[in-house]
Amino acid sequence: MTQRPPNKWLAALLGFLVPPVGLLYAGRAGWAWGYLLLTLAAVGLLWFGAAGGLSATAILALSIVAAIHAFWLAGRGPAGRVRPITSRWYGALGGVVAFVLVLFGVRAFVVEPFSMPGASMQPTIAPGAMLVVGKWGYGNYGSYGLTVARRPVSAQIRHGDVIVFAYPVEPLIRYAKRVVGLPGDTVAYRRGQLRINGLAVKRAPVADFVSGEPPVTMRQFEEQLSATPYRVIHEPADRPYFQAIEDFPLRDNCRIDAEGIECEVPTGQYYVMGDNRDNSSDSRAWGFVPARHVVGKVLRVLAPAGE
Repeated sequence: MTQRPPNKWLAALLGFLVPPVGLLYAGRAGWAWGYLLLTLAAVGLLWFGAAGGLSATAILALSIVAAIHAFWLAGRGPAGRVRPITSRWYGALGGVVAFVLVLFGVRAFVVEPFSMPGASMQPTIAPGAMLVVGKWGYGNYGSYGLTVARRPVSAQIRHGDVIVFAYPVEPLIRYAKRVVGLPGDTVAYRRGQLRINGLAVKRAPVADFVSGEPPVTMRQFEEQLSATPYRVIHEPADRPYFQAIEDFPLRDNCRIDAEGIECEVPTGQYYVMGDNRDNSSDSRAWGFVPARHVVGKVLRVLAPAGE
């Protein structure tokens, strides 16, 4: 019995949404592998390349080309040709499911994008920026609100790293802050000066930071932790510290006075601060970040759409 060829419109739809699956449904496994490699390369350039906007355009172009290609190939099979299982509806469905599972696995265990809605990490991270976060070794594995596994943190966390973590007050919310205190450290912040274990973190003034509409000018300094230079901003007028607004776990490890705050970081905890020092809700306000809350380390910051 002569078999019907794959549905060309379904092939085109699958090719646009998931290029490799579209070519599999069209019965061309070789092309499917090629599109899979191209898709991975385009996503890699989007997340880690220098031209994020160009890479996003390339991904869209790849989807359009794959849709046209799958549509064309779906109608070119020789009459009576036995269709492989991947070009049947259940094969296509299996391909989509496999792709989703692989995508979930990558996001859960390896690397995942997060958005930065607020301004607490300016000037390092602009509001609306996308963060590419490495997750392997940080023990908090999951994605889309689903937790797959929890393990102790095995990756090294250093002073100056920017991490994403579950907000201790509301764990469903994700925050991104800079690590300034490791377990066993004594961290002090008084009148804009950060000290770790009694040593002042050196900072040098640089050009003022201007943002917002109407424009707001803030003082900007360059700091360095663990050989990582970064910039912080302050309000024009001195503000001693971000006043703790409520009790938090292990608050007995902290001393708060008119000059600022000093905390001894307990075992299994981290002390974090935002680079927008006078406009950040961080460890000065709600306490330490438990190691089990750490999701991953920020590997790359992509500019907000439109910039």
